[in-house]
Amino acid sequence: MYIFRWPVIVFILALFSLLSTTSQHSTCSEAFTKLKDARHLLYCKKLPTLGAEFAWNYNDQDNTTRIDIFFGTRLHAEIGWLAWGVNPTNEPKMVGTRAIIGIRMPNGTMAVDKYNVTSTTKLGCGLQPSEVGFLVEKMEIKYSDTNHYFTISASLYLPEPEYNISRLNHVWQVGYQSIGKGPLMHPKSLQNVDSAETINLRTGVSEGVGQHRHHLRKVHGILNIVGWGIFLPVGVMAVRYLRVHPKETRWWFKLHVSCQIVGYILGTFGWIIGLWLGHASKHYVFPKHRTLSIFIFTFSTLQMLALRLKPKRRDEYRKFWNLYHHFLGYALLAAISVDIFLGIGILKPLDHAWKWSYFGVIGILGVIFLLFEIYSWCKFLNKKNPKPEVPQVSEQQQQNK
Repeated sequence: MYIFRWPVIVFILALFSLLSTTSQHSTCSEAFTKLKDARHLLYCKKLPTLGAEFAWNYNDQDNTTRIDIFFGTRLHAEIGWLAWGVNPTNEPKMVGTRAIIGIRMPNGTMAVDKYNVTSTTKLGCGLQPSEVGFLVEKMEIKYSDTNHYFTISASLYLPEPEYNISRLNHVWQVGYQSIGKGPLMHPKSLQNVDSAETINLRTGVSEGVGQHRHHLRKVHGILNIVGWGIFLPVGVMAVRYLRVHPKETRWWFKLHVSCQIVGYILGTFGWIIGLWLGHASKHYVFPKHRTLSIFIFTFSTLQMLALRLKPKRRDEYRKFWNLYHHFLGYALLAAISVDIFLGIGILKPLDHAWKWSYFGVIGILGVIFLLFEIYSWCKFLNKKNPKPEVPQVSEQQQQNK
């Protein structure tokens, strides 16, 4: 039963990372801090998605709160738009948001205006400048050549109690296409989907939309990378190389089975979490990732049945079963690598740490595979073409000569 300790340990660590990653008032970057200090803004925080940062001041007046906002991020294209807005409804979401959108035109000019985001926008209809129901002054969009930030700023006079700055729903977004002064639909990545939160402007504490889903995605990724992406390849290498190389051993089968069981358990936990995440985000589907995940789980389960249904050595069709088992195993490893990279691209498209970490894992496994493969071929070729033995001549035979 020792083999079952590993999946339990990894699963506990993954849950610990889920519980320990709470929404905090993270400080802004040095570059953005310099920009907001020049505007004499007191509060500042990094937003959880799109590399965005947000600074503000607030001033309570009679039945109205004035907030001076400064929002910025880096656009990854020469043209595009960025938006920040508030939503007077009960939850932070795109529909119903009163937004300030700054657009960089194809000719390099920039414009900023007010927009009312309605349900028709979600259906793909274009946005046009409109009134938002409160006073907005000093709207401005700028681009900084020194740190490549696009920023928008404005002063908003929010009426009470429609807008409560202790629980203000605010939304931010970026896009890369526009027609004139109208922004077109933004990408549908998880970064864009999760770009909303409820913030207390007095304290800076916030609660992001889908915060628990965001943490569960990390757990989903960790379990799948460790289970499918590490333990399963190690189990394959154990059965391929450790039976006779570098010397014949008897524990290779136990190592193979242990790695496959641990990897399958962790991967199944991750797959189940992925099913829940897919159900919780019905409007945002990633068909390639989903299809490969179903393929991996289905045929990995079929592979695990070999523990009970494997033919005996004397069976005539054992060699055909071995071919099927080995071919399917290698096909699964290829599908797993592709699916993990797809998942990383969905989870963190702008953060390359996950991608390069998995590249490192594949690199280490690849080097180990290559060394074993070279050793195996050298030993095979030496056995196939043995060196001719040189007859030894005794001292007495040399004297007779």
